Amino acid sequence: MYIMALFYKQLLLKSFQLGVTGFIATTVPLITLSSTLANTPISFETKAQDQGRKIPFYRIPARFYNGSQFSEGLAPVRIGNKYGFINKRGRLVIQANFEEVLDFSEGLAAVKLDSKWGYINREGRFKILPQLEQPDFFSDGLVSVKVGDKYGFINRQGKVVIQPQFDEVNSGFEGGLAAVKLDDKYGYINKQGQFAIKAQFEGAFLFKNGLAAVKSGGKWGFINKSGKFVIQPQFDEANFFRDELTPVKMGEKYGFINKQGKFVIAAKFDGASEFRDDLAKIKVGDKYGYINREGKIIIEPTFEDATAFSEGLAQVKVGAKWGYINKGGQLVIEPQFDEVRRFSEGVANVCVSGKCGFIRNPL
Repeated sequence: MYIMALFYKQLLLKSFQLGVTGFIATTVPLITLSSTLANTPISFETKAQDQGRKIPFYRIPARFYNGSQFSEGLAPVRIGNKYGFINKRGRLVIQANFEEVLDFSEGLAAVKLDSKWGYINREGRFKILPQLEQPDFFSDGLVSVKVGDKYGFINRQGKVVIQPQFDEVNSGFEGGLAAVKLDDKYGYINKQGQFAIKAQFEGAFLFKNGLAAVKSGGKWGFINKSGKFVIQPQFDEANFFRDELTPVKMGEKYGFINKQGKFVIAAKFDGASEFRDDLAKIKVGDKYGYINREGKIIIEPTFEDATAFSEGLAQVKVGAKWGYINKGGQLVIEPQFDEVRRFSEGVANVCVSGKCGFIRNPL
């Protein structure tokens, strides 16, 4: 799905066809809000035949065709072939009038209306009218747009603050810098649109905790905000430093390095993701499990698929169904879903037989 692809890539490059240097920025009422689909909170029960494992009853019933995680108190849902937003009581507070939507970020959500994207606030009012070809999430108050074949950035009022001049935008602004591409090379610009780190790399990720992964000479290393290599290019794959450790690939195996580039956990896994809630997902053969920061396996690799922990729980796949485990590896929500999302703001979106609802975190 396009929206999920955008979520996991963190950034999808945008197109804008007006061919001008400014946007119409206005506040326009969308439509009278509806109070339909109101639901009441529900609880968990234990069924004897399930050996004490908790079976969730929906906080918001499975009556939607699709959904996503809660962000800033609202979650997108699909009703029929249109999308709107619900609150945590299940009320449809922004009516389902849109062809596609993104989650809220920094108080705004991208919505598609009549084949064009714009941005609404939490009241469902347009702050930037639908006129964009593709959406993105606001980051540090800015979002990228495309005019012709060049990319620039607009602010929350829809005003162009960095003129379209780049061939590609590879990340939103994080800590005042954004990764952009110019003449087949990547570098980093500041919020004035000036290169703080010149375009010289074959690939570039966003800055996190003062470092960014960049590709040079076919290998990945890490630079600081001055553009100097702190960790020399030597890895076949790399990511950003979410905290003090990050997964990297060397040869055919994955391990974890610290900010000095030293392997704290040896490269011995067939796959690895970042630490969340002090545990990291790893792959051994074709199964997934979890390790702690010392590299010790805490939850044995027994799952067909798995995700990072969020709010104390992680999604795991057992056979053909998804459920949730705690940090001790115990199934606290029985595998029974066809699709699942991570817990966010105390609830998670789950789907069975094409219908989706939201369950409450039992922890």
